[in-house]
Amino acid sequence: MSYYLGIDGGATKTHIVFSDETGRLVGKGQSGPSNYHIVGVEPAAANLTSAISQALAESDVAPADVKAICAGMAGFDGPSDKKNLHYILTSVLVNCGLVCPWRSVNDAVVAWAGAFHGDPGALIAAGSGTVAFAVGASGRSARADGLGHWLGDAGSGFDIGRGGLRAALAALDGRGPATCLTDQFRNIAGSSSREWISWIAALDASISHAHLQLRSFAPFVVQAAASGDAVARTILKEAGAALANSAASVLRKVGLLTAPQVATAGSVLASSSCLREAFGAALNANLPGCKIVPARAGPAQGAALLARKPDLVPQDAFQAQG
Repeated sequence: MSYYLGIDGGATKTHIVFSDETGRLVGKGQSGPSNYHIVGVEPAAANLTSAISQALAESDVAPADVKAICAGMAGFDGPSDKKNLHYILTSVLVNCGLVCPWRSVNDAVVAWAGAFHGDPGALIAAGSGTVAFAVGASGRSARADGLGHWLGDAGSGFDIGRGGLRAALAALDGRGPATCLTDQFRNIAGSSSREWISWIAALDASISHAHLQLRSFAPFVVQAAASGDAVARTILKEAGAALANSAASVLRKVGLLTAPQVATAGSVLASSSCLREAFGAALNANLPGCKIVPARAGPAQGAALLARKPDLVPQDAFQAQG
């Protein structure tokens, strides 16, 4: 029996699956993040090794029976990433005893493949970061956002968390409207302005620390919105509109304008009815008649599909092979 390894390497977690030659899942593993921009090269490699080793230990898959691997990696965006990704994947596969062809693409590509099983459509993935990816009837692909937390990732968990923290600080300063987010901020950062300033200064200690602190505040924004907090609801409505704008952008780029379909992935859209409603309304305003459809499978399963059927990988998608 031949087996195929699919990797979904994100900024929050790494999820991997093994499938057989029919596509049936036969093993899975999960570990911490493997976006090396966030956690560093060695921790990313360690988390990948942990997830793969877990799946091998819990399944009947022998390393020698793995015929191909596809890794969808967050942060794999351009030529400057190839050296680090090549090092990460080759070292991980050697450590796990896997000797077979592999390819790496951005995690948005495997999320699309899982959602549509290789058929035309658009995928908006919103977790710690955000990216939209679509493939048209001609096989041409397009991407929007996925530009990272400094200049992009509009509507992501990081973006929502940052918006909530900014709103809390503005309210505490008297620069913005009152919000119950101030109470949660005090619980995290302390009760005095001196403590707040120290907490904020500590964000400069490392990118991974800052990213964790900001994205970890997003669930409190969701909770506040659910309780009726107007400030939190505004943050989520703006996030939903931003996600819809990204999805509509890629649909237009690939020419999917007749009965267009969008699938979603990631924790953000699943977390809040307020955000989902705003997303749906903004998407319909951008592209009337556009349908939000359930993903057929998850990103890791999409990666396993692309490992098994490499011809489904859009030829214009950025990728590396080994």
